[in-house]
Amino acid sequence: MRDNKLPMDSMVSHPDARQQIINIFKSFDKNGDGQLSWDEVKAAFAKLGAFFPDYRAWRGRNRADANKDGFISLETELGELVNYTLELKYNPK
Repeated sequence: MRDNKLPMDSMVSHPDARQQIINIFKSFDKNGDGQLSWDEVKAAFAKLGAFFPDYRAWRGRNRADANKDGFISLETELGELVNYTLELKYNPK
């Protein structure tokens, strides 16, 4: 099984992909605390079609968790997690 990724040139034809990915991550803030836990990030990557959501969550958190508290702040750190996700060419559903 492969990750559900867009072809390399298809991001140009999906200008709203960034907002869709933002919405997906925000929808996994199940307790409404304004931050994403490890399990919430992992679940979002599973929704995006990651074959190894644990690995993607680990990599994404390492990249985006600027204050190293173990959570992704929706206010200050989500943008970097979304950048990481877009670089991987995931196709938002």
